[in-house]
Amino acid sequence: MMSEPQGERAQAYPPLKIRVLGSGTSMGVPVVGCRCAVCTSSDPRNKRMRSSISVQAGDTWILIDCSIDFRMQLLTWPMPRIDALLVTHTHSDHINGIDDLRCYNYLQRGPIPLYSTEYFLNDLRVRFPYCFNPLQRGGGVPEVDLIGVEPGRPFDCGGVRILPLAIMHGRLSILGFRFGPFAYMTDCSAIPEETLAKLAGVRVVILSALRHTPHPTHFTVEQAVEAARLIGVEQAYFTHIADELDHEATNRKLPPWARLAYDGQLIELAATGGA
Repeated sequence: MMSEPQGERAQAYPPLKIRVLGSGTSMGVPVVGCRCAVCTSSDPRNKRMRSSISVQAGDTWILIDCSIDFRMQLLTWPMPRIDALLVTHTHSDHINGIDDLRCYNYLQRGPIPLYSTEYFLNDLRVRFPYCFNPLQRGGGVPEVDLIGVEPGRPFDCGGVRILPLAIMHGRLSILGFRFGPFAYMTDCSAIPEETLAKLAGVRVVILSALRHTPHPTHFTVEQAVEAARLIGVEQAYFTHIADELDHEATNRKLPPWARLAYDGQLIELAATGGA
């Protein structure tokens, strides 16, 4: 296993509770109109909403991506509040639940901080102008404070140190996020060398693994296994899963330290102290 860089080793980290809100690809599983074995399976782990997670770090609640299925995800696995929304990128399956954030605006009586790169923040302004146009406020409008972040530059949220990571989604550079011993990297097709160095010391990773057959913008299962080996994790979970992969059958072929994630899965990591 890789040794931790000094900056990460010195950081104490609160206990983490990671909830998989969705583990599916952009079309979800079952796919509308599909009658394949996975789409018609009775195994609840083969029912996959669009990819997203919540992270409870001590008393801080963080949402990563606001998927098309956000409303049903939060009705099923509630978050008492959203202290921050981290956006990996602005493809529809990762952000088109944004309108339902207004429920949390009412609960919290204020806007929700939304963190992403300036490139994706600008895209949000273009795609959801009604959220940011003062002339159209007053109705049911989600309120977010847009905050730019850069890969490799950590920021603080409620006392929680978060490190944005540059990963590749085909030719598009998007974000993964590291929380001390845990990292989340969905929609990944390549991990740059400089990002691999920043993943040293990560013990648990959630990484995308679309299917077995090659895809131009997503890891295959085999590529995800190799990436997890390179990082040196103790446990890997795979997300953004297509209907090519049956949960149980795929898990039987994976190394013992790697498993497909499933909707509703709870992953817990104990607090870590500074070294």
